[in-house]
Amino acid sequence: MTQLIRIRDAAPGDADALAELHARSRAAYYGAGGHEVAAVPDEEYRETWRKMVGDPRLDVLVAAFGDDIAGVLALDANGVFPTNAPHETRVRLVGIFVEPDRWSSGVGSALMERFVARQVNAVGEVDVWERNSRAIRFYERHGWTRDGTSRPGPAGADYVGFVLRS
Repeated sequence: MTQLIRIRDAAPGDADALAELHARSRAAYYGAGGHEVAAVPDEEYRETWRKMVGDPRLDVLVAAFGDDIAGVLALDANGVFPTNAPHETRVRLVGIFVEPDRWSSGVGSALMERFVARQVNAVGEVDVWERNSRAIRFYERHGWTRDGTSRPGPAGADYVGFVLRS
């Protein structure tokens, strides 16, 4: 029997589990790119997630199988903000993070579907670490394209900008 992925708003009590999930996920993708980071969050890292879950400017969504949290999406809840391009607004995807043992199970795609539904009539934007080839393929498979922007990232590798036009 296939379990259904349920997407819901994060609750304050989820913050520590989200910090742990994010730490495991980023340790896996950074490690695949040759950059080692901790797979266990420290207290400061946990506090960051507590603040994110409680921040009214962010929407934090959880993907779960029953009570088991399998993924998280964070986006700028202020929604749309103007850009230099006339008649264009953007929605900032902070990130989608999935438990490594749930990669390729549909969790990321379910979260992406929810993001796409929220960014109607706006351009989605996200930065991806250039050595995270798995994430780059994921975003490209979902219609995202590089926008030519970048910013410095860890281990001498940049974060590259992607956009999704609705």
